[in-house]
Amino acid sequence: MSQLSIRKTIGILLGLVIAFAQVSTTRAADSSLDLTFGNGGKLTTDFGISDDEGYAIAVQPDSKIVVAGKSFNGSNFDFALTRYHRDGSLDMTFDIDGKVTTDFGGPDFGNAVAMQTDGKILLGGSSSDADNCNFALARYNSDGSPDRSFGIAGKVITNFDAFAACDGLAIVLQPDGKIILGGYSSNDIALARYNSNGLLDTTFDTDGKVTTDFGGLGDVAYAVALQPDGKIVVAGTSSNDSNNDFALARYNSNGSLDTTFDTDGKVTTEIGGPDDRGKDMTLQ
Repeated sequence: MSQLSIRKTIGILLGLVIAFAQVSTTRAADSSLDLTFGNGGKLTTDFGISDDEGYAIAVQPDSKIVVAGKSFNGSNFDFALTRYHRDGSLDMTFDIDGKVTTDFGGPDFGNAVAMQTDGKILLGGSSSDADNCNFALARYNSDGSPDRSFGIAGKVITNFDAFAACDGLAIVLQPDGKIILGGYSSNDIALARYNSNGLLDTTFDTDGKVTTDFGGLGDVAYAVALQPDGKIVVAGTSSNDSNNDFALARYNSNGSLDTTFDTDGKVTTEIGGPDDRGKDMTLQ
C-alpha cells in the first residue's frame, strides 16, 4: 500500500497550492459561499516551489484557522503549516508570512493537526529516510516558531519496524497532556503515545508503541478518539486479503487491547463493497 493511496484530504486540493472554501453560516439553507472570506469565499496559498497540499484543518478559540499538510522544497516534501484570520487573510504574526515548513530530513508528510489549550500546535505525520519510515511529530509555539522544549528542537521521530512502510494519520490529546499519534506500520495499525515533552510514554505498552494485527495484509488507523474513562478507540480499515472492511479497536489506557470490547478488543465490519474504509468517527 503506497503512502499516497491512504492520504486523507480536508478541503479542496487545486493544482499546486493549498486551497479551501468557507460556506456561509447565515445562508445555510442554500450552502452559498461566504463572500466575506478570502476571494469570494475561496482562497489558495502558495508555499513557493510546487505541490502544496492540505490534509488537516483546525480552528483556534480566537477563530484563526490552521491548515496543515505538505510542501515540496525542490528535492523532498516538508511538513507545511499555515494560519489565517477568520476572513481568510494570512496571519502575519505566524512566522512573519503566515506559513511554516519543517524538514525532518526526508520526504515528510503532515497529516493531522491538534491545538493544545496553551495555544501550541501539534502536527503529526511521517518522515522517511533510506532505511526507515518513521512517525513524525512537531510542536510549534503560537507564533509558528518550533517549540524547542519538545523533543529535539521541536521535532520527534519514532520508528516501529525497519524498512517497513508507515504513516501517522490521526492525533488526539489526553487531558493530562499526553499525545497519541495513530496510523499504520508494516501493514498493522500503529499507535504511539508521548509525554508532553515529546518523549515516548513507557507506561504505554512498556515502550510507548503498540501495533495491532487484524489478520490481513493492510490494517490502517485513520481516526483516534479518547473515551471519558481514558480508553482509546481507533477506527480505520483492515484487509482480509480480498476486501477491505471497517476496522475498530479499543485499548486500555496502558495500551493493552480492551478484551471487554468484542472479547479481543477488535471488530471488523463488512459494509458490502470491496473497499470499506472508516475515515472518521464520533463517540456517543
